[in-house]
Amino acid sequence: MENREALNQSSKTFWPMTVRRVSFDWEKTPLHWIPQSALASHAVNHFSFTLVRGEYFFCRIFNKTLPYIHDEKLKADVKTFIRQEAIHAQAHKESIELYLKRYGVDIEKQYEMSFKLFDRLLADQPLGIKLPKRFEREWLNLRVGLVATIEHYTCALGKYVIETARWEEKGANPEVSDLFTWHCAEEVEHRAVAFDLYQYLSQDNYAMRSGLMLIFVPIFTFIMVKGTVNLAATDQKIPKTQRSILRRGFWKEWRNASKQELIPSISWFVTTSRSFFAKDYHPFYEASTQMALDYIHRSPAVKAYEQRKAS
Repeated sequence: MENREALNQSSKTFWPMTVRRVSFDWEKTPLHWIPQSALASHAVNHFSFTLVRGEYFFCRIFNKTLPYIHDEKLKADVKTFIRQEAIHAQAHKESIELYLKRYGVDIEKQYEMSFKLFDRLLADQPLGIKLPKRFEREWLNLRVGLVATIEHYTCALGKYVIETARWEEKGANPEVSDLFTWHCAEEVEHRAVAFDLYQYLSQDNYAMRSGLMLIFVPIFTFIMVKGTVNLAATDQKIPKTQRSILRRGFWKEWRNASKQELIPSISWFVTTSRSFFAKDYHPFYEASTQMALDYIHRSPAVKAYEQRKAS
């Protein structure tokens, strides 16, 4: 139960979180899994490459914070968060290798952008530069703040996917739809953990929080657009005008897809940041846990793993 009277506690996750395994069958999954828009299919599919590198990064960073957490409830939340994110990353990694690779997608090339960001720029030694010992803790706290910033968006995406996109109801492939909807639902479920940890370690440094979001919004928007066009550029079945961000056709199709509520509009990536700048912001209020659990409990991938385990 979401208990609003206990918001002075270090952990604001007042509901039990569960680590779930999933099982998908990628044998017959079409590349254009959203029938109304091939570009929308690429916009969502390319996100798997960002998620794999990004969520392994989250796990590494949060593991490093465990010695600094002395609140047992928050520490338990962080451990659950790490395990959920590791399963998310592995599920998307398998979808890339068993699904997208089958269509001739150059996996290494698609990983390049997210690898440079999460494995190079945001490494313990950013771009190979060894930091002075006195800056190591601040660099860790800053990266926790970045994860909290990113989790604001993953929660918002979760809400959008479950409440607005509703891909399967629109005839989308059930396997890919379930991969992203199950993942998004768990992002809503653990939406408070990263921000709670940031508050705990940095006393909710408002200047740092605001600065991180100001930096993140244009970077995230660029990653979503550039990643989409990188994947679309490999697809000879869509018009050439949709394979370049310099062509009008790309932006027109993105707008058409967002009007059909298949993917967020470009402006959504900007306007979604607004609540994060409120002094009293907390992700607790950003979405409904019950909404997320309702989907998780009917997720075919969750049920498939449970049935396989029971047999």
